[in-house]
Amino acid sequence: MENEFTTDAVLGIMPRNYQDTFVERCFGFDNRTFTMNVYQYNHNPMELYEANQNQPRLNLEDYNNDDYNEVAHYKGIPMEFRWNPVIREMMMTGNYRIRYRGGSKPQYGYRRSQYNTIAEYADTFAIYPK
Repeated sequence: MENEFTTDAVLGIMPRNYQDTFVERCFGFDNRTFTMNVYQYNHNPMELYEANQNQPRLNLEDYNNDDYNEVAHYKGIPMEFRWNPVIREMMMTGNYRIRYRGGSKPQYGYRRSQYNTIAEYADTFAIYPK
């Protein structure tokens, strides 16, 4: 059976031009303020979880990390499963964290190390214990 995804994009988050993701924010330090352009998320995780609550339950054993030299419990999970109910249940325990993985996306103007990717431009993700 093919998975049915109910979000706008197959990945759950529609990638945008990276330059369009920045908003100005003011920060204060030692009675001084300064303004920086910072990345602004364009998605509400709770809405994405709600929209995908009818997804078939993900079998995480398919992504089990058998390499004992690594810390990640599960890795290489495609972003289309990020908002799956199984992942939500794991995150609700507070015992796990997610790291996004993926290379640069020149078509969106996004250039980053594959180990420091944000969710909007990620290809896969890994689940680590806290």
